[in-house]
Amino acid sequence: MLGKLFNKRALVMFGTGVVTILLAIIIISLVRSEDVLKIASRNVDTITINATYCDKTKTLTAHQTIEYRNRTSHPKGEVKFHIFANAFRERECGTMSAISKYDVAQAFPNGKSFGHIEITSVAINGNPKVVIVGGTDDHLLIVHMPNPLRTNQSVTIEINYVVHLANIAHRLGWTDRVVNLGNFYPVPVIFQDGEWMDNVYSYKGDPFFNAMHNFNVTLTKPANFIMASSGTLIRSRTSDDTRTTTVRSLAIRDWAAVLSPYFQSISRVTNRVTVSYYFLDDDTPHRSLETSVKALNTFSRLFAKYPYRQLAVVQTDFLHGGMEYGEIVFIASSITDREEKDRVIIHEIAHQWWYGIIGNDQVREAWIDEGLAEYSTLLFYDENPGFLSKPRHDYINLFRSNLANFMRLVHGVGGTVNQQMNRPLDAFASVYEYLYMTYVRGMLLFADLETLIGRDNMIYSLRKLATENLFGIVTENIVIDTFERASGARLELFFRAFLQGN
Repeated sequence: MLGKLFNKRALVMFGTGVVTILLAIIIISLVRSEDVLKIASRNVDTITINATYCDKTKTLTAHQTIEYRNRTSHPKGEVKFHIFANAFRERECGTMSAISKYDVAQAFPNGKSFGHIEITSVAINGNPKVVIVGGTDDHLLIVHMPNPLRTNQSVTIEINYVVHLANIAHRLGWTDRVVNLGNFYPVPVIFQDGEWMDNVYSYKGDPFFNAMHNFNVTLTKPANFIMASSGTLIRSRTSDDTRTTTVRSLAIRDWAAVLSPYFQSISRVTNRVTVSYYFLDDDTPHRSLETSVKALNTFSRLFAKYPYRQLAVVQTDFLHGGMEYGEIVFIASSITDREEKDRVIIHEIAHQWWYGIIGNDQVREAWIDEGLAEYSTLLFYDENPGFLSKPRHDYINLFRSNLANFMRLVHGVGGTVNQQMNRPLDAFASVYEYLYMTYVRGMLLFADLETLIGRDNMIYSLRKLATENLFGIVTENIVIDTFERASGARLELFFRAFLQGN
């Protein structure tokens, strides 16, 4: 009797100890997750934007401040900002314009319309500076320093500007139902290997290569407009016929918002993250929210824990299928097929990791984030049966047949297809060549790599790539090295053959 009682007490004590340890592990895990974001936020610059949207004039008037620190070993006599809002100004459709000539009808629902950014003033540490807009396409704001900015030295740069919005269904612009505010603000150009990585806008892909920033954004708009945006809500207040909302984001690569008086929304909290779905005319909004939640949870489990507290998935009028920003993704309202809508949602949420949390140069190495986002979509289907109507091998073979058909079509009219994947946007002959060489061949690269090293090694390699480069930037060499270290296989020749189009 005493022995049995002792054993029961021992078991109770042992069980209590196990529960305590498990609780401690859970608490430590949550704390570490938040610490990762807080640590990252201390090592990046902060952009503060106070803006007002006027629906009558379709303008966004803003005061922007950035505490800019020289985090390189090179003294800087100037700081450059990309001002991509100028891509929407009036001119002929060309390489540097916002759209191709084939997209004019779909992009402009009410006829051609144009916009631009007007920089009204610039100051450094409170001292006014001459406004200098330059670059080959007026795509740069160049701020000269009073004295070269030394390593770890910082300055406060203030910029006042007005964004004149085009009536265009694009990243930045307005339609009869929505106002898309993507890439509207001046963003610091990355300085790498002794040079500014500035680039012109391109309709062929995502012409963005940005560092992480913290964002404090206050936006005033008509009171009947609902705002879906990056960031956690800090405060919101109504005054007369306007509503002013303040949000904060820590360590994200791009801030964006969509405004609409027609939005409906539904939300769900999952693993302490609030996932919100904003929609205009979705017949099955709860399915869209379910897809979003499952994508977030699947990729958090496979790659690295999603570090933010919210994610907004937004159905909006948009020329292309979807677009990713920090803590928010755009999903085109023109997509009506249920399976296609799921696929776009999954792909864009995968970008929260590939390009978002784990950055890369989308201009010069787009195959990294687009290939990984497409392959991540395949992994989602593996982990969540029922979302794909065809067998896995048929899905992969569809990519192969589409690529083969594209090449036959081009060759049939006397053209050639350059299959090299690792080249900048302006080196692709067309938007179609870009899509097939980055999305399609990118996905096939990683699918074939899985066949070569096995699924377990694939998942382990992706997790290693993610956790070793949180809030950082990966390159072609980092990707290859990580997969080799994680899998124990020699893979450089495999990667080089794919990337060089052999």
